[in-house]
Amino acid sequence: MSDRIIPITNAAWHILTILVITTFNLTMVAAINRKYAIVRVRTFIPVFLYALFITTWRRAHLHIYPHIAAFLFLVSLMLFLGMYKNKNAVLQSFWGSLLIAFGGILNPVYLLVIPVVWIGFVQQECFSGRVWLASVMGAIVPWLFFFSYHLYKGNEILIFKDFWLNFRPLEAIKSFSLVEKIYIIVLIFIFIISLAGIYSNLLQDSLQTRKRINYFVLNFAFLLLLNLCSPHNALAFLPLTAYFTAMLMAHPFSLNKSRFFTVLFLIVCLIHAVYMYLNCFIV
Repeated sequence: MSDRIIPITNAAWHILTILVITTFNLTMVAAINRKYAIVRVRTFIPVFLYALFITTWRRAHLHIYPHIAAFLFLVSLMLFLGMYKNKNAVLQSFWGSLLIAFGGILNPVYLLVIPVVWIGFVQQECFSGRVWLASVMGAIVPWLFFFSYHLYKGNEILIFKDFWLNFRPLEAIKSFSLVEKIYIIVLIFIFIISLAGIYSNLLQDSLQTRKRINYFVLNFAFLLLLNLCSPHNALAFLPLTAYFTAMLMAHPFSLNKSRFFTVLFLIVCLIHAVYMYLNCFIV
């Protein structure tokens, strides 16, 4: 199959659409941090890193749906983060799960996020029978309309065909070029250093913020595991992976005033500049 996903005549519209949706996502990145103080100071770094990752990761330019799904998830995340210690937050639970379920119609793999959402409810001390039931109902409603429509039209429902066959652990590693493998290893190493920077100063954050950061780490770990186990679906989660990576790396870059993290931030920028150059002109 050709690497070109759409005809060349529509390429400009394809990139423009991704650019517009990415702009909305950048707005959500800034809004979530401003409202919930994941990084407790005013900073451009979360937005900058998200834009840097999406721009540099050329595989993120192939499909529009992952960016739409990421926007739906970020809206739902804003709802979920506002549920802290509120065991009656049934509306937020319902609407947030409904948005994720709409993303699941684009690609059913997004439904795997919902159990992680429930773990997040426990972390935020808002889990209750009512909240969980509202989440389940929100996840079901879009699919009731979806199946009803196709059954009424007499269409064969193929959306779940070969769903589990796509889980082939570590297969993605074989498809990466040498440059991509080196880039991923270096980025993982820097991310581990960033996590160390987060947890070394985590007690300076409020208990509420600490729980939210732990929830972000949980989401990142889930996405990493999913990308390794199901490389076929890795592209679907690139924007979400970029978001959680950007937020978690931005925390020490913004709050740790040591020269080490300032230099490390500049190294991250340099690495991505080199990586983009190699992708565009060499590889």
